[in-house]
Formats: sequence, structure tokens, C-alpha cells
Amino acid sequence: MNDTHYEKMSEAELSKKLGQYQKQARIWTIIGLVGVLGGVISFFAVDDMALKSILTAVLFFGGVCAALFLGGGAQKKLKALMQEQMGDFFRAELENAFGPDMHTAQMLIDEKLVRSLRLLDGQWEEIETENFREGEHNGVHFSAANVRLNHVYERGAPQDGLETCRDMVFKGIVLRLEMRTIAAENVLVSARTEDSPRGIATGSKEFDRCFCVTAEHEQYAKSVLTPQLTERILEFCRGIDGQLLGFCLSGSTLSMAVETDYAFAGVASSVDLRDLDALRRSYVSSLHEMGGIVDLLTENSELFAK
Repeated sequence: MNDTHYEKMSEAELSKKLGQYQKQARIWTIIGLVGVLGGVISFFAVDDMALKSILTAVLFFGGVCAALFLGGGAQKKLKALMQEQMGDFFRAELENAFGPDMHTAQMLIDEKLVRSLRLLDGQWEEIETENFREGEHNGVHFSAANVRLNHVYERGAPQDGLETCRDMVFKGIVLRLEMRTIAAENVLVSARTEDSPRGIATGSKEFDRCFCVTAEHEQYAKSVLTPQLTERILEFCRGIDGQLLGFCLSGSTLSMAVETDYAFAGVASSVDLRDLDALRRSYVSSLHEMGGIVDLLTENSELFAK
């Protein structure tokens, strides 16, 4: 039961307020970007060192503050208002799509899980998760969340005071699917890069070109990554608007990370929030899209119980 008390707005009032916050967030973000760009241009274009230092500092850091604090503040108010006024609708649609919310230890999405995926190793120190949900879709037990990974560092001179900075290095979804059987050992599959080791060959030239497979025992990895599963993963990669960065078979779950602009259980940034019907449609569409992702991975697969 939700004990939070608030004044329910009319549709017209809510539409107006959401539109105001959305406009503020966009304006401050644009101002921030212009400021940062102006600071960069000043650094390279101005010859006078004193003037260069002042212009660069004022424009660049002013732009960062405008985007992060003013634009970000408006965005936080927008999200809080949506949750306050439309939370009942969001929760009802989630339950309608994926059943009652569950919370089991094996399906958590947290820092420990993401690090086990070896996702962008050494490039991030902070994780943000949003809209975590555990439920069922067409008989498959799954969990999903929107995830951001940030590289956190300090910039500046100690005598002048250090500034903590955050650069986003990953934005996407992390998804976990419960398997029919328990994996005897961990099998890790990562998107291949220039630094990837040779890895275990699965027998699929396309799959091995795209991914690097590591496991304690080569034969076990090959027995799990069957031609049917590798082809299913490749079909999944072709069908999504994003990039599969890796997945891991561990215990009774398959966990994966997909870099994408798609937001699970969210509203597309392109939606005019003054149009509440469009807002609702966008939210429901994001749930249907997650259902489609689960189907794409699990249909006609003996790996997942249905």
C-alpha cells in the first residue's frame, strides 16, 4: 500500500506542468552545450592567456553546471512529478505485462552482476540502475533494468580544489533470463575488440568473428553454445536497435548487457509530455518492446523453460 499523500492534478494541470519541466530541461541542456562548445573554441581561438583562461573557465564550467544542475534538476522534477501523478498507471501496466513484481536473489541486477559480465573492465567506477523489474513473459522468468556506467575522476589542481567529474561510458539495458538447466561452470561471451584474446571457437564463423568466448573448459563451452544458440544470439543482434556487448551463462541464468538508447519501462525522449495520451502509449510500447526482446531470445529454444 502506498502511504504517500499528494494532491491529484487534473489532466490539463499535469499536461501543462510536465510541458514546463520538459521545456526547462531542454533549454538548460542546450545552453550548457553552447557554453561547453564556446569554452572549447575560446581555448583554441583566443591568444591572450589571461582572457583565454577566463573565457574557457566561465563558458566551459558554466555550461557544464547549466546542463547538469539546472537541466538535470528540471529532469528530476519531471520524473518525480510523473511518478507521483501517474505511478498507479505505470504499476498497473507493468503488472499487466509481466505479472506481480518479484524480488529473488538470483535475478538481481547490481554492480556485482555487471562486473561479472566483464563489461568495459577498468573503464568505470559507478553504476546507476533504474526501472528494475522482475517478472514473467510467456512463461519465461526474467529481470531487466536500465543501466548507466560512469567513469568518475577528479580534475583540477589540489591547491585550487578538485572537481569530481563523471563521463558516461555505457547506457543501455541489462537483462537476465532463467534457464531450464543449471550451467556447470561460467561461460562468458564478450563483444570482440582489438584487445580480445583468441577465445574458444564455437564453430560458427560469424559468431566467433563477433564474440570472444572464455570458460574453464573448452568442450563444456562448446556443448552449451550450440549452433542453435549461437544463431539465436546472432538473430537477436540483427533484430535489436543497439549492440550486444556480452552475456554470461552462470548458475541458472543467462545475463546480458545491450548498449542502446531504448529505455525499459520509460517514455521516449521524443514524446511531447504535454500529450498525456502519447506519454501513456510510449510507456506501454516500452513494455511491449521488452516482451519482444525476451521472445527474440527464447522462442524455439530448449535452453529456457516455457
